[in-house]
Amino acid sequence: MAAAQNIKTLCQTHWTQWKADCSGFLKAVAADLDVTLTGDANSIVDQMGRSPWLQLGADADKAVAYAGLGYLVVAGLKATHHGHVAIIMPGQSKPYPLAYWGRYGGIGRQNTAINFSWNHADLANVQYYAIKP
Repeated sequence: MAAAQNIKTLCQTHWTQWKADCSGFLKAVAADLDVTLTGDANSIVDQMGRSPWLQLGADADKAVAYAGLGYLVVAGLKATHHGHVAIIMPGQSKPYPLAYWGRYGGIGRQNTAINFSWNHADLANVQYYAIKP
């Protein structure tokens, strides 16, 4: 659980600076965990779709379980103009997992259910990815 707590602490540390940029926020947290990600959210989703990342599909329970094991777990969805990514926290998965994210053109959220991160139609298409830092 120490690794999971470390990820939450990193999210809290970087959130204020990156609250208006989901990909910048994720890249900052990942960099502190020696995980390299580049580009915008769409590019990041592509990178997470390859090894060494684990693809967890749309299984929120599995995503939260991996987060509890100290993995960096990311919810992501590509979009035509701007995709979106959020860092999943351990704990609850019902009705939705808790996460931290920045928001392009707005302000993200801290430790909030991801149904506030995507609209209802897009939420069903969100995929989860995990990597052990």
